[in-house]
Amino acid sequence: MFGLNRQVRKLLEEQGGALRDGLSADDMSLVEVLPLAMLLKEATEADDVAGRAAGRNRSQLRLDAAILWREVTRRSGEVRALSRAASAAEAALDLYGVRSAGWARARCEQGYSALLGAELFGDAGLLEAAEDAFRDSLSGPRRGLSAPLAEIGLLSVSGRRALVSGDAQAARVAAARFAQPIAALKAMSSRIRAARMLSVDGHILRAELLCEWGSRLGDAPLLRAAIRDTLTAASGLTPDFEPLTIARIGFARSRAQIALGEVEDDAEVVIAGVNLVTGVLADLTLEHSPLDRAQGEYILGLGQEVLGNISGEARSFERAIDSFGRALQVASRRDGLLLRGRAAAHRVVCLARAAEISGDVAVLNSTEKAFRLELASLSAVRDREAWALVQLNLARLLLARLEITRKDRGERTGARAALSSALDVLPDQGLRGLGKSAARTLELVDSAMRETADLKPATD
Repeated sequence: MFGLNRQVRKLLEEQGGALRDGLSADDMSLVEVLPLAMLLKEATEADDVAGRAAGRNRSQLRLDAAILWREVTRRSGEVRALSRAASAAEAALDLYGVRSAGWARARCEQGYSALLGAELFGDAGLLEAAEDAFRDSLSGPRRGLSAPLAEIGLLSVSGRRALVSGDAQAARVAAARFAQPIAALKAMSSRIRAARMLSVDGHILRAELLCEWGSRLGDAPLLRAAIRDTLTAASGLTPDFEPLTIARIGFARSRAQIALGEVEDDAEVVIAGVNLVTGVLADLTLEHSPLDRAQGEYILGLGQEVLGNISGEARSFERAIDSFGRALQVASRRDGLLLRGRAAAHRVVCLARAAEISGDVAVLNSTEKAFRLELASLSAVRDREAWALVQLNLARLLLARLEITRKDRGERTGARAALSSALDVLPDQGLRGLGKSAARTLELVDSAMRETADLKPATD
């Protein structure tokens, strides 16, 4: 799938290493085949070209640089690249006339940079900044790409916020609202080259939201809708020219399939998702997009974890541990990535499940230490979901050790504290299924503690 990458690299080397005097927003399909190092070079060159330019063209060049730096951020997970994207968009905004069509497009680009930052780093302030930018963009002239792009951006923001409190009907309504702006972008594709791929991005955003809704609510129809959206998104794309977009679509589809298999307790559906993500990873190199590669390894780990939960086999959890470890090799080198905490949380969960199956107390003890180290590094404010997941499974590990040893050396007390901490977070995050499970386990722990207290002999 990335074979054209080698062809482009050879061509660039023959031409002295530069595509031309700065890429434009219309060249994004060509950008897809560039490895990260070349993309970084082109983004830097775009900044330089914009700095040397004069006249009306300068504002467009600044906007082009912002788009390139956002793509660098999406592939690298580097905060500095996101800062450069935001700075270039701000410069473009200042150069365009207030409330002009160009101003609206630059404001929209600011929104997408902030939205990406919120997704990668979990900053609620960035989500608010994205919402403000999209609303401002819609207040300007509703010409060209800016209006449908801003509408899709607003729907993404509102959809993420509604995840914690909405239901399946709210999810369907939210998904339906994407149809009009996506259709508007498709209609523009005959005259604006960039519109076609932007409409595909809209499908991916909607599919990812549907997957989140479906997995949180345990709703199979929503997950099937996510899978259908990825199939629509991939229609007409060519692996030689849109390899990264196809990879991202494959990741979104595999994640939805894995979640569907988990909801329906169907190992065959999960295996199909695991096979799909494995195939995508076979083509995607670290030099092309380290963060996409890490995201794929994380999804592969989730699939293997679900297979372990369905089959009860330690081998599946061991494979998951390896996959999450590979994701961490990339994510741990970047500051503040949510992916790091989530991959680490799932990795220790799989360590605990493998230890439970083996019944080895020494392994359980070492896994407990890994849990506590992970809790110390996770932020209960910034990544509440991963923090709660570790707390929930720490309780499970402590209770498993108690069942094996038949000696309570503080396991019930520790489990009760961990479950209570998890319950402070899970309902607020919309993770109702996990919240109910934690509440039931807490009731059992409380009941056991009361029985133990009743059996103790009275003392004078």
